[in-house]
Amino acid sequence: MSRTGSCRNCGKEIMFIKAKTGKTVPVDPESVLYIPNPRGGSLFVLLDGSVDRGTVTQTAGEATGIGFISHFDTCQEADRGRRGRKSDRKKG
Repeated sequence: MSRTGSCRNCGKEIMFIKAKTGKTVPVDPESVLYIPNPRGGSLFVLLDGSVDRGTVTQTAGEATGIGFISHFDTCQEADRGRRGRKSDRKKG
């Protein structure tokens, strides 16, 4: 279902969930309550592999979803690990 490891950029513990697209997404290991917002916000991955966008909330009455926030949204060193688009790499 999922596996754990450490972020190679910041060193924090992360969990990997396979999205329905087939890609493996690194997420923070603690589940959070969130309010979906299809227009933007953080990326949340659910254990079934579906993804959603929204905002974290602390109030259970407001929340309509429980998921794992993408580690790309919380990693302090995320830019260090970004590869860029393939077209940008070819220009090198």
